[in-house]
Amino acid sequence: PPTRTDSGWTLKRITSEPLAADMAAALNPAEVKVTVVGGGNAAQALAALLPHKGFPTSMFCPYQDEAERLQAAIQEQGHMIAHFAGHNNPSGEVRGVPVKISKHAADVIPGADVILMPLPSFAYRSVLEGIKEHLRPGQKLGVTPGQGGFDWEAAEVLGLELVAQLVLYA
Repeated sequence: PPTRTDSGWTLKRITSEPLAADMAAALNPAEVKVTVVGGGNAAQALAALLPHKGFPTSMFCPYQDEAERLQAAIQEQGHMIAHFAGHNNPSGEVRGVPVKISKHAADVIPGADVILMPLPSFAYRSVLEGIKEHLRPGQKLGVTPGQGGFDWEAAEVLGLELVAQLVLYA
C-alpha cells in the first residue's frame, strides 16, 4: 500500500516484472481474462496474439467508431491477424478472435484479470477516468510503452486507496 514520507506518497505495489512472464506463469491461460484497451497497431497485435495463445481476450475501444470497425473487420475475415518477425515466437502470421469488443468499459473491464493499455501516454488519463468505476481489487493494469510516471498518474486519477488494491505494470 502507499506510504506517506516527508517528500510525499510512495507507492509500494508497483512492479517491474514483465506482464508477459506473469501471464505465462499461469497454469491455465484460459483462466486469465485479458482486456486490451485501444484499437491501434499494438492493441490489434495483442488481440490476435493473446487469443492465439489461449487467453480469453476482450477489447475496450472507446474512441470514435473503433469498436464497430474492428467488429466489422472480424465479421468479414473471421479473425484478427498479426504478423511477427521470424526471430519472434510465435513468428509469421498469427490469428485470433477476441471474445468481445466494446466501446463501453462496463462490458469488458470488470471481468478482466489483466488490463493492457498499449496507448500513447497522453491517453492514459482519459482512459483511467473512463475505467475507474469498473476496476476491482486484484486486477493487473499494464501500459506499453512503459512510460515513467504512470504510477503517479494512476494514483492521481484513481486515488491511492484503489491503486493500492491493483498491480500496475509499465
